[in-house]
Amino acid sequence: MAGDRSKRGDPQMSRLGVLVLRLVQPFPRLAAALHYLRHPKLFVRKVVQRLRRAHVLRVYRKAEGAGELVVDIPGEMPSLLITVATPVYRVAEKHLRAAIASVREQSYRHWEFILFNDASPEAHVKNVLDELAGSDPRIRVVHSRQNLGIALASNEIVKLARGDYVAFLDHDDLLHARALELAARYLARHPDVDWLFTDEDKVDEEGRHSEPCFKPGWSHHLLLTFNYVCHLRVVRRSMIERVGGHRAGFDGAQDYDLALRVLQHGGRFAHLPGVLYHWRTVGTSMARAASAKPAAHTHAVRALSEHAASWPLGEKVTAEVLLAPASFFKVRRQAASGLAVEVFARNLPETGFLRRFRVAWQRWLPQYPTLEQLMEMAQMSTADVLLVPPPEGFSPLQVEELLSLLHVPKTALVFARCCQGGTVVNSGWVVSETAALWDPWMGLACEDPGYLNLACVPGPRLVPLPQSLAVWRHAVLAAAAAAEDVPPPWQLPLGWHRLGLEVVVTPTVSVHLQKPWQPPPPPAPAEAPVHFRRWLDDFKLMPAANP
Repeated sequence: MAGDRSKRGDPQMSRLGVLVLRLVQPFPRLAAALHYLRHPKLFVRKVVQRLRRAHVLRVYRKAEGAGELVVDIPGEMPSLLITVATPVYRVAEKHLRAAIASVREQSYRHWEFILFNDASPEAHVKNVLDELAGSDPRIRVVHSRQNLGIALASNEIVKLARGDYVAFLDHDDLLHARALELAARYLARHPDVDWLFTDEDKVDEEGRHSEPCFKPGWSHHLLLTFNYVCHLRVVRRSMIERVGGHRAGFDGAQDYDLALRVLQHGGRFAHLPGVLYHWRTVGTSMARAASAKPAAHTHAVRALSEHAASWPLGEKVTAEVLLAPASFFKVRRQAASGLAVEVFARNLPETGFLRRFRVAWQRWLPQYPTLEQLMEMAQMSTADVLLVPPPEGFSPLQVEELLSLLHVPKTALVFARCCQGGTVVNSGWVVSETAALWDPWMGLACEDPGYLNLACVPGPRLVPLPQSLAVWRHAVLAAAAAAEDVPPPWQLPLGWHRLGLEVVVTPTVSVHLQKPWQPPPPPAPAEAPVHFRRWLDDFKLMPAANP
């Protein structure tokens, strides 16, 4: 590649530069450093970023050590029995002992611990488990004569479980000392929850914590992008049995597949804020690199494809790995043909790319439509979907993307982000615990791949930008009826929230504005639901308790 660039006359690549790069190719770190030195501004930015990360990491480790990364749940201590399930296979002895100790040291006492030796070839596994057997009546050890794989081994534990809920712990990971207590407290207060998930971080061989993952609340769209509802996952045992348990042939993605099938069967998911699970980073662990288990991605894509095929609307399903190192995926189901789509546009573009749908056109469209005007559009229409394009219109691929995402169950509205000068200037608003409105993508470079709640992942928004969108007409009317007691600026957002519907912005459709543009102001936050959790994309921000 370097030689090709030199032949094309790349002004930044001299023959000497080409030679130097070839010489340092066997040394990746040195090659990366020389790459940054060729771009001084990028080098300075990278140094500043590394220094900031180092500082934030120190802050995080101090907070974790002081026990500040958990959220207390008031009330009496419940007596809910939780089964801790740990299939054991090839694992270092010290890691296995540490995992066992993290269960025995729980502040909560109403648990049982079932360890299933999945025919591990390592002698110390049987020795450690035999040593453990009989040490505590709450602990049971099972030795299998043949290797079943993690999916079927987990099912064997569920068959033996007596707890109403099963908490899954990998054989080399760690539970926070209060993990089961806080999970039991939450489930006692929310008995309708079938699947509870928590925040997590990673712990290395020296016991140092890093890379915390502070998760948002429940989002179907986010689950379709990556498996964020595991670690720690506490699942109702009867729900696991109802869906048939973990499926053979999905090892490495067995928990992802289970989550998708629980969702398909009407299971309710909830997020318990707080870093309650510590994911061990060892050479063969998915915590170190998703590429450590490439088959897991194949199984995840198959599970996602089957899940999308179960939706009530849509046609062809496609699924792929979006970003392998982060285990991000992209699944789409083509919009159903024959949908009645009403397009609100000042200038009527060509209709050829909408030929799969029954299209009606409306010239009426304010320059900057509001959410109240969106309600007016829905009331005057008889279509299935309202499409509001930007002044320059949508391309065929953009229309397909918006309508495809709209077909994800429980989705009300999908809209595009607005970009100008290479950065995002508006992507809708979310609400923090203090009722402050903010745009998590504002200022993000349009080409930045982002992380978690940034560009790679369609992010739930409470308040959309009411233009460049596709919305189900019935979702607008239903939301208006569900929030008749709410002032107009918040009527649709709170109506969608009460109905459990999602509003998402997609990073795959961007409206690039040529003229200076001032986005419309968000609704006043006075009526905002303060229990909407902020997306914590920086580990300086600590989770706050939901009221």
